[in-house]
Amino acid sequence: MRLIALLVPVFFALSTHALATTGPDGSAIPPDRRFDAFIGDRPLGTHRYDFFQDGEALALRSEAQFEFKLGFITLFSYDHVAEERWNDGCLQRFESQTEQNDNRFSVRGAWTDGMLALTTQDGVETVEENCAWTFPYWDRTITTRSELINIQDGKRAAVRFSGPEPVEIEIRGAPRKVEALTLQGGEEGKIDITLYYDGPLWLGLDSRLENGRTLRYRPSQDDPALAPATSLGSSQ
Repeated sequence: MRLIALLVPVFFALSTHALATTGPDGSAIPPDRRFDAFIGDRPLGTHRYDFFQDGEALALRSEAQFEFKLGFITLFSYDHVAEERWNDGCLQRFESQTEQNDNRFSVRGAWTDGMLALTTQDGVETVEENCAWTFPYWDRTITTRSELINIQDGKRAAVRFSGPEPVEIEIRGAPRKVEALTLQGGEEGKIDITLYYDGPLWLGLDSRLENGRTLRYRPSQDDPALAPATSLGSSQ
């Protein structure tokens, strides 16, 4: 089982807010997010996003813990921690530590004066970069990007978005009308993800995995962006 560019991490909490156009920065701090992850309908684990202000920048710490078992046998385990610092709609620095089964990954990135320095298992690479982004699904302006960086391994991915299309999905046990956007690209077209939004509010994703299964994210019962449950927006 391989998770492609999913582990990065709503810029504004409710669908009544205007959609941001400039990307993440420290002028507004999003609500923390909590998502449950599933393979099909089977619980896999959780992914949490915690936001705070760091001077004039927006800082994020995200953590994911996944485990997939067959009986008493663990077929897949995944522990991931990432930190990002955003300012003026661009990444200033980021780093991640990941353990996937017996494999370990470490990535650090820092942007200065139009150059991005990336440190990965393969060494250090410095490239020209006007404005680097990872995969901030929590900010819908991600759909304006054509290239993103996988924070797990530091690799760049050419991407394209299509949609939105109106659909209905289940959120915390109730149907909800949302917009679905398709994200595709990456090496050999391996990224194939459907993202769900209500206005600027990110409400989950479905990712087609290489083994034919589907990885799903849906807001947890304690997701701060959806509390209280009675004020979820006009689509309820």
